[in-house]
Amino acid sequence: MKLEIQTALFHIPLFLIPCNAKLGKMQSPTLRFRNSPKKIPAAAKVWEKFEKNPPAFTALPKQQLNAIRDWSKGERKKWKHILVLGIGGSTLGGQALIQSLGHSSKPKVYFLDNLDPLHTNLLFKKLHWKKTLVLVITKSGDTLETIAQFFVVKQKLGKGWRKHIVAITDSKKGFLRELAEKEKLTSFSVPSDVGGRFSVLSEVGLIPAALAGVKVKDLLQGAAAVNPREAFDFAKLHAAAYRKGKNITVFCPYSYRLRSLGEWYAQLLAESVGKSAKVGITPEVSIGAADQHSKLQLWSDGPNDKFFIFLKVEDFGVNHNLPDVSKEFSHLVGKAFLEILHAEFEATTQALAEKQRSLAVWNLPNLKAETLGYLLQFFMLEVAFLGEILGVNPYNQPGVERGKVLARKRLSGN
Repeated sequence: MKLEIQTALFHIPLFLIPCNAKLGKMQSPTLRFRNSPKKIPAAAKVWEKFEKNPPAFTALPKQQLNAIRDWSKGERKKWKHILVLGIGGSTLGGQALIQSLGHSSKPKVYFLDNLDPLHTNLLFKKLHWKKTLVLVITKSGDTLETIAQFFVVKQKLGKGWRKHIVAITDSKKGFLRELAEKEKLTSFSVPSDVGGRFSVLSEVGLIPAALAGVKVKDLLQGAAAVNPREAFDFAKLHAAAYRKGKNITVFCPYSYRLRSLGEWYAQLLAESVGKSAKVGITPEVSIGAADQHSKLQLWSDGPNDKFFIFLKVEDFGVNHNLPDVSKEFSHLVGKAFLEILHAEFEATTQALAEKQRSLAVWNLPNLKAETLGYLLQFFMLEVAFLGEILGVNPYNQPGVERGKVLARKRLSGN
């Protein structure tokens, strides 16, 4: 089937992207824009650069999965718990995959992505250490927080720690790679030419997902269906909105499961585009319909400085029908939660469109792996293009590196 980007029914100027991606038997997401800027950048040189030398992450959907699937299938039978150590791009992608798609109760996957002592303590109490497999994920091999976590967890595991540890890191360098080779740990390599926030479809995201029972083959099939030209056109629209003063991007799925996808997108957008005092977009993650009751007033009547990305899920796989209701709620007779949620979604986006707010509105057929794979690849391409269009390098993060240096100095007493 084809991915269509549809126009809205309102008499408001729209920007339309022609989409021709084929996603096999899966139902297709649709995307419509409301109140898009009239002046859209051509950015021909950005597209030419992409065609000549596409970024390495674009090849990940075509990778062979046999090694990952065979290994994870065997490991899933051995363990009760999976503990993932990492931070930032090392964990946000895996969290988005597992939390968005759901996962089996065995093994149960936990992410430890901070050094909060109380949170760590509460998580540790849930684990049966003898039945826990630990994934240590850091591309550099020496990420401060992750290595600190590793040393504590290693102590918890005791003498037999080696059989519990899986290292996912650079293939040649870094503390974790050296340790893996010295101690003969099970290990996987992070592609050297793929940055952390673009690595969700590499071993960084696929191994935790496969251990959780996610259909990684379907995930990559969805990602492979993305037409880069469509993501490029979305990026041009996003750039035009930014140049019109919309320096905040609100990512608002009407699904709690997709909250982690929003957090993943927030890092992707902030680190890729925010590179100078003159260029940067602030991401803001919200959840519908809950945040209608806390932020909609600001969105509607406050400053028109936001570009909105709304995501609607057509089928959650479950629903709750309302029983008989009192007469003052006659409009709810025969309705279910999903109908109410969809009505609120359409009402909110229409109300914002009438206020001349700029919106990109996604309709997702379901919360299956193909759909999520499509979204992940689409947004990575979109943000990569967006950075290039705005004249910044979307692949580095000099501000983050400076913070790491200063933290190390403080810990060393300098």
